[in-house]
Amino acid sequence: MAAKVGMVSLGCPKNRVDSEVMLGLLEDAGYQLTPEADQAEVLIVNTCGFIDAAKQESIDTILEMNQYRETGQLKALVMAGCLSQRYQQHLWDQLPEVDAMVGTGEFHRIVEAVEGALHGSRPGFWGEMPVSGMERPRRLTTPSYTAYLKIAEGCDHSCAFCAIPQMRGGYRSRPLADIVAEARRLVSQGVRELVLIAQDSTIWGHDLYGHPQLPRLLYALQEIPDLLFVRLMYSYPTQITPELVTAMRDLPVVAPYLDMPLQHAHPDLLKTMGRPFRREKTERVLNMVRDAIPDVTLRTTFIVGFPGETDEHFAALLDFIESMRFDHVGVFTYSPEEGTRAEPMGDPVPDEVKQKRRREAMLLQRRLVSSVRGRHIGRVMPIIIEETGTTVSVGRGPTDAPGIDGVTYVRGQFPVGTVVPARISGVKEYDLVAEPV
Repeated sequence: MAAKVGMVSLGCPKNRVDSEVMLGLLEDAGYQLTPEADQAEVLIVNTCGFIDAAKQESIDTILEMNQYRETGQLKALVMAGCLSQRYQQHLWDQLPEVDAMVGTGEFHRIVEAVEGALHGSRPGFWGEMPVSGMERPRRLTTPSYTAYLKIAEGCDHSCAFCAIPQMRGGYRSRPLADIVAEARRLVSQGVRELVLIAQDSTIWGHDLYGHPQLPRLLYALQEIPDLLFVRLMYSYPTQITPELVTAMRDLPVVAPYLDMPLQHAHPDLLKTMGRPFRREKTERVLNMVRDAIPDVTLRTTFIVGFPGETDEHFAALLDFIESMRFDHVGVFTYSPEEGTRAEPMGDPVPDEVKQKRRREAMLLQRRLVSSVRGRHIGRVMPIIIEETGTTVSVGRGPTDAPGIDGVTYVRGQFPVGTVVPARISGVKEYDLVAEPV
């Protein structure tokens, strides 16, 4: 009988997709999958290496899983993902508990890694994976009605604070036919919402077709029957073009939702960060989107405490948040990352100042969010039910991405996974309240 395999997936949705592909490959190879760590003979930890806290969580998780050699059935421990790709040989020396490693470039060789680990050969795979022809099985770990769809690998941007290019290589778009084929398979399995992800989704296709082609992809996805939402994440304002906005406005399948991580608003900080845009350009883009799609939901993230950030810089960020009135805002404190262009700048902003600025920015957004979200009152939206109750069910509509945004409370009892048309009747801070239509 084939060994039982368990998986712990850490980090971002892009890592989650990799985990799902690995699970699918293992299942196709005859391995049994188990969610119970104490029952697994092989445990895989798909690590994140984005910031120090994520690295520490990855190492702690590996050491925690290794304890199942004594308390469970564990025979082999496999390390996958960004941390193993980034540090490779160093981790071999530092983590004798690990029996095999696969990086982000060769996670498709997970079956070889598991077999080698079980036979004591301690294999390691860290090459660069081709992104075409990726018709690989996936074992979804999201609810049956939602799936992430990765449209590209890697990143060509040179943001000073980010080590992603070191871990995932340069930007490589998946061909249109591959993406659409996977989307069709997922929808045939019952998926109603596809969340498009990449390090920068808006430049998809530039390396294959000579210039960004995201609108072309959206038109192709529109043709898939039974697909309710396509949601755009990780967009850069530099490629939010009139053509893309027109596609978002005119295609019913595209949710009026745009995730655009901006990181800051002051020109000095944006320049130091290596961000390829400025506040004035961003404001023009946001206004263009809102003019064309008045009901659009806008999400963004910011970094506070980057080297050189002054009170004046932070005040400009608060002014930007207040004036632009985003639906969803995430604020993170800066931490220096090894090997990045920002590392030599040190970490001069005291931690207590970073934390104070983060709290202040989030309190400002909390004061704004009710009125911002209140503009949806009276709208009728399709709501995917995620939890059912006797009097109130919980779901999400086009205004909220899975796992990071709010929810919609719909009066009534509805089965999980069904789509309920509902009229928004109220706001509870970050969440919406609705009546079924």
